[in-house]
Amino acid sequence: MKSLSLLLALMCLQQAAAETPAAPATQICQTTELVAAEKFDRPESFAKEGQPGMDGWRAGIGTWSIVDGAAYAKQEGPSKNRPNGHEAVCEHLVELGDYVLTGEFKLGASPQIGFVCRDTNKPNLHQGRVVITPTAIWIQKMSGIAKETRREELTKIEVKLDPEAWHRITVEVCGDRWLARVDDHTLEARHERFKDRKGRIGMVARGEGAQFRHLSLWSAQSKG
Repeated sequence: MKSLSLLLALMCLQQAAAETPAAPATQICQTTELVAAEKFDRPESFAKEGQPGMDGWRAGIGTWSIVDGAAYAKQEGPSKNRPNGHEAVCEHLVELGDYVLTGEFKLGASPQIGFVCRDTNKPNLHQGRVVITPTAIWIQKMSGIAKETRREELTKIEVKLDPEAWHRITVEVCGDRWLARVDDHTLEARHERFKDRKGRIGMVARGEGAQFRHLSLWSAQSKG
């Protein structure tokens, strides 16, 4: 019986090790600790509403579901409070300074997606995001929330991304530096706003059809 228990425990440890992602290759940040890793292959990938603490990805604005083993986004439609609707938002509650985020995305029919962070204010104010479309990628500094949101484009590159293909992304934010790598495309920007501590990190999508999978979030520190 003891041998069977030890075998089962060993199998569980091996499975957990296999599911723990390896630290990603980075350029400006050194990962220090894995904060969250999610495949988005089951409904339980999303944190339940009202779940306490910082565990799990919270499907906030819009409709989020699991389709073909990945998170599927549909933006919120027009309403009295939001006449123009609102992009779909899924975020992880955190208490971080520097961080690295990796994952995969497919644009599908969505005209635009973004990987974002917000600060620790109440409510959490926008800090920055890398924005991705089928024809361009850019990094923008942000501030405010809701109607007070302000954005400033810092750097932009023209690209051609297949909306029906999966693409790999790595986001590194260390100090005032923000580096984003999408497949073989890399861009970097600097702004003092990026230094503020982060209270929410996640992804957003306009329209319907964008998908996300295999997201890993790491705390980090600058490589110097």
